[in-house]
Amino acid sequence: MKRGYLNKNILIAGMVLIIFIGVQSSCYYSKSSPGWEYMPDMTHSSAFETYAPNPNFPDSSNARIPVSGTIPRGIYMPFHYSPQPTGYDSAGNYLHFPDGFTQTDRVEGQRLFSIYCAVCHGLKGNGEGSITAVNTQLKNPFPNPPSYYDEAHINLPEGKEYYSVHYGKNLMGAYSKSLDQNQIWKVVYYVRSMQEHYADSIKTTGGTLAASGDTTKNKSASSPATKNGSSVKDSTKKK
Repeated sequence: MKRGYLNKNILIAGMVLIIFIGVQSSCYYSKSSPGWEYMPDMTHSSAFETYAPNPNFPDSSNARIPVSGTIPRGIYMPFHYSPQPTGYDSAGNYLHFPDGFTQTDRVEGQRLFSIYCAVCHGLKGNGEGSITAVNTQLKNPFPNPPSYYDEAHINLPEGKEYYSVHYGKNLMGAYSKSLDQNQIWKVVYYVRSMQEHYADSIKTTGGTLAASGDTTKNKSASSPATKNGSSVKDSTKKK
């Protein structure tokens, strides 16, 4: 009777010990091993890595060259106007603002203008940038570019303004590699909003626009922008 009771206790103790060891061992595992995986094909993609060899192509290169004559979609689109003078004239006649520009686009244009343009053209667009002759601390400053507010520039078609930013003009270099087409349009949109604000201020004061090259005329007119450009009126006029 005692032996049977003892055997039963030993069996129970053995089972408890086995369970305890099993539970303890399940809590410790090698962190370098992923353990068992269920459906490993869903965990590990069978696709080739970008620069890994690919036996499915004759040159074994998995990074494929784009098809000849194609470009990335939606960023640096072709500009179908020649860098020759005829292209400048054609852009003035046929290149116009895209539809749907808003106050948000004007603000973004102002931001881009302050980064890429203001050093020469000035934050107000009056040609008094920080690297031009108005900065007396510079030993060899750049010449002042024309003001945006003379008659020639206010009447300049937006297509020619875009063309000038894209290809560059006179001492200004091309920005087609720094700004995509949409960004250039936003800069032009912001410049045009400053010009329209200035033209409206001239009408209010009863003055006349300055002739090309005479940017000192109408100094009494309202400033086209405050120091940070925040007072520029939004232009919603579509060309």
